[in-house]
Amino acid sequence: MIQRLQSLYLIAITIISSLLLFGDIPFYAETGKPSVTNESTGDTTAYATTTITVDYNSTDTEEGKIGTNHTIIYFLGGIALLSLITIFLFKKRKLQQRLVFGIIAMNVVVLVSMYLLSFGNAYTDIDTQQAVLNGAGIPLAIFVFALLAYHRIGKDEKLVRSLDRIR
Repeated sequence: MIQRLQSLYLIAITIISSLLLFGDIPFYAETGKPSVTNESTGDTTAYATTTITVDYNSTDTEEGKIGTNHTIIYFLGGIALLSLITIFLFKKRKLQQRLVFGIIAMNVVVLVSMYLLSFGNAYTDIDTQQAVLNGAGIPLAIFVFALLAYHRIGKDEKLVRSLDRIR
């Protein structure tokens, strides 16, 4: 039911995760020179300075796409789908709470994947400058909305139990 506050939180989670899934919002950028070491001679060759940006869908350079971030794509899609399904389970509050906890767990996986794709990889070796972009904070909004929804579902369950006691 849309008049419940947790439904609005779950709709916000669906919208945010869908925007991250289908939009090109970068969360990390690295500028530097990649280098390659010849194992037989030990010589190191440095290439021209390049900028690498990592968004929720792919990892890109100035020349083009160098990789797809499958883990983030799958988990953001799962978060969007699960939050949409959870909205319509308003009569099953215990199940709704478990599904929201699943959304929180999947969001933690997205945050860990973001860290591993940004600081866990060394895209460049020489004169590296790393920057966390504004898009990195957006999954925290999903986390906050999920916690608020979990709390409101718990309050609804508590209210229903207290009304059952009165009857």
